[in-house]
Amino acid sequence: MEHNIPAQHDGKKMDIEDSVEFENEILAKNFFLEAKGRLININSWYEIAELPASTFEHLDVFGKRSNEEPQEGDYIKIDIPGPGLKSTGGYDYVQIEQISESSDSGHDLITITVRPSSKPNAEDDHETKHFFKNMASSTFQVKRDGKTVEANYYGRNEMMNLQLDSFMDRLRNLFVALGAKMGASFPQWKALIKGILKT
Repeated sequence: MEHNIPAQHDGKKMDIEDSVEFENEILAKNFFLEAKGRLININSWYEIAELPASTFEHLDVFGKRSNEEPQEGDYIKIDIPGPGLKSTGGYDYVQIEQISESSDSGHDLITITVRPSSKPNAEDDHETKHFFKNMASSTFQVKRDGKTVEANYYGRNEMMNLQLDSFMDRLRNLFVALGAKMGASFPQWKALIKGILKT
C-alpha cells in the first residue's frame, strides 16, 4: 500500500522519516487518526513543530483562509524567516496537487503532495515566485503498518527558481534557496514530522 511519491530527476532531494510503535493495533490505529488530524490541520503546523521557523496558512482554491480539511487545488501560504518576496507581499505559495488515502485491516495511509505555485488569484501575474522551481515537490505522509505509525517528508527536484522578472525577487530566491540547499529547511520539516508523531 504505497502512494505515489514524485520521482527524483534533478536538483536536491530530502527524505525525513520518524516512527513510533505501540503495544497493539488498536492503539496504533487511534494514534494514526490523531497524527492524520495534525497533518491536515495546516494552520497549526507552526504550533505542531517543536522547533517552529516558518508559519503556514491554509487557503482555499480561491485564495481565502480556510479552516476546512484541505482539498486538491487548495493553497498553502508560507512565511519563512528572512527576506520575503516583494511581489507577493513577502510570502511563498504552494498548491496542493494530490491528496490520497487508503486503508485496510492492517494498514492506513494518507499522502499530501504540494508544488510551488503562483500567488492565488493574481490575475495579472501567473509567475511561480517560490524559491524552488515548479518542478519541485514536497510530500507529507502519515501511515500505519500494524502496530507502527510513521510520518515522512519527501522533497524532490529542489532547484533554485531564479527565472523571475524582478531582480529583487531573483536575489531573494538565490539567498533563500542557497540556505535550503545547505540544509536550512531540514530542521523545519524534521520538527514538523516529530510534532505530528508526538505522543
